[in-house]
Amino acid sequence: MSAEPATPAARDRRWIVAVAGMLAVLVFARLRSEVPLYVELHRWLDARDVPASLRHLDGSLLIAGAALFAARLAWGRGGACRGLGLRAPLPVALWFALVSGLPMLLQAMLASDGVRWDWQVVRGVVLAPLVEEASFRAVLVGITVRLGGRRFWPTAVLAAALFGSMHVPWSAAFHSGHLGILAATIAGGVWYAWILRAHDWNLWTTILLHAVMNGAWMVFGAADDAAGGLWPNVGRGLTIVVGTVLTIRRLRRRRAADA
Repeated sequence: MSAEPATPAARDRRWIVAVAGMLAVLVFARLRSEVPLYVELHRWLDARDVPASLRHLDGSLLIAGAALFAARLAWGRGGACRGLGLRAPLPVALWFALVSGLPMLLQAMLASDGVRWDWQVVRGVVLAPLVEEASFRAVLVGITVRLGGRRFWPTAVLAAALFGSMHVPWSAAFHSGHLGILAATIAGGVWYAWILRAHDWNLWTTILLHAVMNGAWMVFGAADDAAGGLWPNVGRGLTIVVGTVLTIRRLRRRRAADA
């Protein structure tokens, strides 16, 4: 699938500023705990009994706001939600996410000793898919490819590499055990980007699919981290197969219709 034609936003290079700003915010969000002013702010809020669950939303809110701003800058006035893919059909995306995620959900449910539902799970199932898909896929990949005219696969791989790195330490605490997490999240980032493009940049497709997969992983306690064990990865692998097959069938129908 080729990139979309250049637009006025591409010609004046606003997309570069939008993507660069998104990158800067993502890096800052990852390193913010090392900024003295940020640490002092959290200590001040903690001293005033602001719950940690609220204080730790700052990174997600910062990234979400940056994604909206980047989309507004790149796509122009009134184009932020459309450019992000949030005005695309929701029911079709929900159907795709549920059918694709069913193997992973079933495996996790059958192997589960109980259901976990706390604030951390809510963040992982509801907030993280929305924020991560908007920033890494809709902005870093979508804007770069659709407005910048850059090649899809190199862009998707680079965005996925950053996405994966956000799930492991950026310090001496990184060890060989983190390699599985890094590999799984990078591969997932590339796959989500491909799904997004194949589904006409409908961001609800990857948001909901991401939420279903995170839900199976976290709500039913499939694994302690993104690397997982044997059977959780069997369920995840089957979900990837189903999602890939459904997407390929969609692409074939589109080519047949175009022909």
